[in-house]
Amino acid sequence: MYGRIVRIWLTIFPYVMFLEPEDIQLILNNAKHTQKVFFYKLLDNFLGKGLITRDIKSWRIHRRLLQPAFHLHVLEKFTNTFAKHADHLMNKILEKNNQEINITTFINDSVYNILSETVLGINRINRINEMDDLPFRKGQIMLLYRMIRPWLLIEWIYRLTKYGREEEKQRKNLFDTCFKMVKEKRDLLQSKDRISNNDIKKNKNISLLEYMVEINEKNPCFSDEDIVEECCTFMLAGQDSVGTATAMTIFLLANHPEWQNKCIEEIDEIFNGDTRFPTISDLKEMKCLEMCIKESLRLYPSVPIIGRTLGEDIKIGKHIIPAGCSVLISPYSTHHLPHHFPDPDTFKPERFNSENSEKRHPYAYIPFSAGPRNCIGYKFAMLEMKSIISAILRKCRLQSIPGKKEIRPKFRMTIRAQGGLWVKIIERDQILKSIAA
Repeated sequence: MYGRIVRIWLTIFPYVMFLEPEDIQLILNNAKHTQKVFFYKLLDNFLGKGLITRDIKSWRIHRRLLQPAFHLHVLEKFTNTFAKHADHLMNKILEKNNQEINITTFINDSVYNILSETVLGINRINRINEMDDLPFRKGQIMLLYRMIRPWLLIEWIYRLTKYGREEEKQRKNLFDTCFKMVKEKRDLLQSKDRISNNDIKKNKNISLLEYMVEINEKNPCFSDEDIVEECCTFMLAGQDSVGTATAMTIFLLANHPEWQNKCIEEIDEIFNGDTRFPTISDLKEMKCLEMCIKESLRLYPSVPIIGRTLGEDIKIGKHIIPAGCSVLISPYSTHHLPHHFPDPDTFKPERFNSENSEKRHPYAYIPFSAGPRNCIGYKFAMLEMKSIISAILRKCRLQSIPGKKEIRPKFRMTIRAQGGLWVKIIERDQILKSIAA
């Protein structure tokens, strides 16, 4: 594809890009290289300084404080929430039985509802107007627009443009809403028993917002503004990444019926006709579905580019890359290296069986980044994706649509599918009835 090291320019900014896993490991696995590059700063205007964009010192503090909320034994309590929203999604999809649908729209709605409940503690299933006035669906982050127009990187100039004014309006709406939620949640918690670390250990079902409000009570350095910024980060970053990955996997299963059949057989064996919601043990047993999700993320990693600033000199082959240099890592490019993934453009979930995974370099596959500054919510995301896809496959079969079998990736901060991801939904009971007839 390219050489081992590539020098590229993103508009007026020079970067060095690394493709090989052993070089990527030198960067991502070293705590001295955890500072993000310049373009992440552009997210501050909308997200504030959440885990994605924080400087090293405050990131370490926030990561340590938030990590307990993402331990697997805590996430187990969220599985019922995942299943409830996945079941609601499946019923909405069944209303489109025998029709062609853009699955992306349905998945994004479900992911948004899941995040609303798990992050903010808001159950949106029974809302009359699902697209209500909460601002999290309206985040228009103009990062790429500004990158290709360098004069707009000057903040006061950007603020004079209609995009700058709109971004500021959205940011104010977003932050005002979040500050109001923090106050309401604090008032509510003050009228109840305090959330303790024992609640976390006992898997009590609390939202991330509740957990952060309690952190604030015990750690004054974790301010209300910090809570708001982290809520915005989880809500906005979690929508695109998980929504796209889930929709991509469903689309690929529709286009590869042999793997869809394997997933359905696996799911049917786990539930054996029982209509109960899945437990975390059930989700762990979905090995075939997990391989399909991982292969989808290999082909189309939600975040196609990662940027870091080197904290010290590193040597790559005969080259010395100096401290302070801005470097890029492209999961998309690394995932398509043929010497690590033969026939890289083909959907082959068997790449992720235990035998093949053990043979592979650990940094050849990095859809959630890796090292100290990896994605804090990757376990959350995997459980969420399994819950949604398995709920659909328990009652539906997916068919590809002639003329709409190709994914046209659009590269932004996250990958999106240009033109949507279209599939045909067929109720499984309908198939059985037609066979019986």
